[in-house]
Amino acid sequence: MDSHHSAAPELAGPSLMPARSYLGVGGGVLAAILALSCALYAFPAARTGLKAPPATAEELSAGVVTVVAPEDSIGIKSAIAAVDVPETARSEIARAVQTNQRQMAWLVFVDSMDPDGDVVAVRASGLTQNITLSKAWTPVAVPISPGSPIEVTGVRDGLGGGITVALATRNGPMTLRILSPGETLEVMP
Repeated sequence: MDSHHSAAPELAGPSLMPARSYLGVGGGVLAAILALSCALYAFPAARTGLKAPPATAEELSAGVVTVVAPEDSIGIKSAIAAVDVPETARSEIARAVQTNQRQMAWLVFVDSMDPDGDVVAVRASGLTQNITLSKAWTPVAVPISPGSPIEVTGVRDGLGGGITVALATRNGPMTLRILSPGETLEVMP
C-alpha cells in the first residue's frame, strides 16, 4: 500500500471570514432583529404596553398593600395581566375592576430568613395564588375588595424552622410571624 493513501488528510488551518460577509442588507436586517430581541428581553413590559411590577421601595406604599390608583389604566391592566389565574378568571377580574367592585393591588413577598423553599398561598377576592419565597422581591397582583382582608397561608416549610415571610413596603420589609403549613394570617389593604 502506498504511504500517501493511508495517511490522514491534512486539514487547512483556521481562517477568518471576510468582513463583507457580515455587512450588507442581510447583516443590517439581522442586526436590527437582534437589537429588537434584546430590547424586548431586557424590557418585557415593552412587548405588551404593560408596566412592570413594583421593583423599588419608592414604588410601594408605606403599608404592606400597594393599591393601584383607579385612574392608572395601564397600571390596572398590568396588574390584572400579572394575576396567576386562567384567562376566564382574568376577564372576570377586569369586569369587577371596571365596575368598581374591586381594586387591583400589589403585595411584594420576600423570605425574611434563609430562602429554603418556603411556599405561601395568597387569597384575595376568592382567588388563590401560590408563591415560593426567595430573597428577591416577588410581586403578586391581587384583586381586593375594600374592607376585606387578604389571607396569607403557609403551604410548605422548605427545610424546617417555619415559613419565614416578609412583605416589602416603602419603609423596608415588614416581617410577619413565622408560619406553619396550614396557618393563616390576614392582611388588611
